[in-house]
Amino acid sequence: MRHLEGTPRSQALLLPPSVEDYVPEDHPVRVIDAFVDSLNLSEMGFRKAQTAHTGRRPYHPGDLLKLYIYAYLNQTSSTRRLEKECHRNLEVLWLMKQLAPDFKTIADFRKDNGDAVKKACRQFIVFCKQAGLVSGQLVAIDGSKFKAAASKDQAVTRKQLEKQLGKLDQKIDRYLAQLAASEQGDDADLNRDKVSEALAYLETHKAELQDELKTLVDEDKTQLCRTEPDAKLMKSGREGTVVGYNAQNAVDEEHQLIVHHDLTQAGSDNQQLKPIAQETHDVLEGGLETLVADAGYSNGQQIKELQSSGYDVAVPSNRAVNNQGNGEYFQKRDFTYLPEEDAYLCPAGERLPHKTVSNKDRLHLYARSGCNQCPLQSQCTKADRRWVTRHFNEEALEKATNAATPERMIRRMATVEPTFATLKRMLNKGRFTCWGLSSASSEYSLGVLSYNLMRAINVLGVKGMLARLA
Repeated sequence: MRHLEGTPRSQALLLPPSVEDYVPEDHPVRVIDAFVDSLNLSEMGFRKAQTAHTGRRPYHPGDLLKLYIYAYLNQTSSTRRLEKECHRNLEVLWLMKQLAPDFKTIADFRKDNGDAVKKACRQFIVFCKQAGLVSGQLVAIDGSKFKAAASKDQAVTRKQLEKQLGKLDQKIDRYLAQLAASEQGDDADLNRDKVSEALAYLETHKAELQDELKTLVDEDKTQLCRTEPDAKLMKSGREGTVVGYNAQNAVDEEHQLIVHHDLTQAGSDNQQLKPIAQETHDVLEGGLETLVADAGYSNGQQIKELQSSGYDVAVPSNRAVNNQGNGEYFQKRDFTYLPEEDAYLCPAGERLPHKTVSNKDRLHLYARSGCNQCPLQSQCTKADRRWVTRHFNEEALEKATNAATPERMIRRMATVEPTFATLKRMLNKGRFTCWGLSSASSEYSLGVLSYNLMRAINVLGVKGMLARLA
């Protein structure tokens, strides 16, 4: 037999005599170590960065931050798994200097340092900007739904609670009717003890549902997640409805680095454009030029304010179309606006003067009567009056729509959407393991920091990163 043979287990030295020899000089784990060592963790607000003179000595937050960055780079989010890796993984033994914290200590670090981790993400972008990896010429913004740790079965809406209460009332009425019939002798075989027990359970359950409904009404909310109140029911493309959070990324086109990120409870992106843009501007220290987003971010007021600040905003308008007449009717673009008269000119040459205002939808409405006598009515409307709307910030929306060329939208998709695919692979297939918005935000920030570090290493290489971090 001429098989390859392993080293005898009784051999004195199975590993290199020095821990420094555990990883090669060009291993990415060395970049993690160098970057975290370059941070002022105390200024960033990491807990236990400054120690007391008495009591048990804590683990340094830098060591735990290194462990988490390594974990997410290797798609490991389980704290119990990380505890084991500290004992058996040579790369982790080198990174942690043979420290082996327990899983609770590891979990508490992630839970307690969300804001500080986000500042570390920001500091890494500052480093990338100095290294020439971020330009700010085009930043793409998008959102994606990440599932919460809570089960979807624990989420209820007002309508669901009202429906459940109605069904409970029907069951209670049936049991009460059975008891009444038994008292009159119509149902002598009825087990009154079991019926009474079932009634007590239903009454208790009804009281619980009524309390939940009252809470929603008092707090003017439409939904509730029993086990994770911060999580919300949200529509999520192919997955339908999920219980989770809406993650926002602002990604620089140069090397697909996530310049800014946030985790929100908002189900839609309509109110996110300006806040994300302002934070991105601050991170880039004014180096932001062009913003590109999809139609979900079409918000006339926010777009106008960003344009007034000098940004080139490219966001397609999120407008409904006139889908009557099987798409054969005239669309709004077929009507010409007359600014001097504040009216629209229809394809038949008739004027539609300003009629009223919808403050709720932020729209001006224009219309004229007598459309039933127009030769083009069959191409316009079935009614006697055709309405045309104009947004309060119509000029800003039109400018943003014209700037959202097909070429730019393709660039947007290629820039920002791959970041979510990578993050969901790193973060437990897009489901948080931490409970609550604060802890989930910390988990997401750790994923973003690990992602950005990986991108930078892919561009500069390990030795290039180490040279700049030095």
